[in-house]
Amino acid sequence: MNISLSFVKKAHEVKTKSMERFNEWSKKYDKSILQYLVFRNSHDMFISHIVPDNRLFRVLDIGCGTGEFVLKLKGHRKDISVFGIDISGEMINIAKGKTRFNRDIDFKIGDVEKMPYDDNYFDCITCAHSFHHYPNKRKAIREMFRVLKNNGKVMIIDGYKDGVLGKFIFDFIVKKHEVNVHHFHSNQFKRIMSKIGFRDIAQTVFNPFIPLLFTKGVADKGIIQ
Repeated sequence: MNISLSFVKKAHEVKTKSMERFNEWSKKYDKSILQYLVFRNSHDMFISHIVPDNRLFRVLDIGCGTGEFVLKLKGHRKDISVFGIDISGEMINIAKGKTRFNRDIDFKIGDVEKMPYDDNYFDCITCAHSFHHYPNKRKAIREMFRVLKNNGKVMIIDGYKDGVLGKFIFDFIVKKHEVNVHHFHSNQFKRIMSKIGFRDIAQTVFNPFIPLLFTKGVADKGIIQ
């Protein structure tokens, strides 16, 4: 088996295991301690960048889980349409149950590497704490670029492992628990995003006890890929 076919097979196995794990986790996801230690702070970080920008009207949350961030965002900006996509059907079922009476929210089961959306469709993309699960991270970022409008914004939050504490948490504890995951160093985000066509890339480290990296960029569709 050549390297390409081997990678495709491995990636499929990783995605299948992730889907199974998150389907099971969906039953207690909203009560997880990570909601308090990590997820809510990340949601607040996104909201602080989205709410003041009145140019953003169509937002996609990748790895949306049970829709907690989507609901929180709509509570702050009722004028926008919010979309969520997740590989876990059980997560999406719960999210749909929470938002079944809201026409401005749409959830889909899907793979970040091949999303069911048109080119140049979204003003903004958010992605919190699912990026380290993606087998082909470059392809995932390229797909984010594809569905963003020119000058659309991407915002990604994942573990910050450049420092000693983060390296221990994300390369030892998390990797031992979740197995097939890999967190980027901050410069990896910058390098790949820049090559794909994002400009104005900026990063912020926050949440000191479990250090997180917030990376944002602007899609420049004038750059030839």
